[in-house]
Amino acid sequence: MKLLNRPIDMISWTSKDGTITPVRFRMEEEGKTVVIPIGKILQRETNLFGGRQCLVFRCTSTFHGTEKIYELTYISDSRQWRLKKL
Repeated sequence: MKLLNRPIDMISWTSKDGTITPVRFRMEEEGKTVVIPIGKILQRETNLFGGRQCLVFRCTSTFHGTEKIYELTYISDSRQWRLKKL
């Protein structure tokens, strides 16, 4: 996987017990806006990144006709989503 650490716009839902689930995200790619629905969440874990608590999701989706595995990160204190690896 290639390290990107690119900020993205995310639509997610939160259950009543506080579990965050990403649904789809939007990013800029070659000057165009691309919306990617989350196909499947393979793994979710809590990590510390730079001393900040993060939720890390390893997911799979179809990009341009090819299924790819990628990593999304939610940084709790700044409330930012990032496409970490693709």
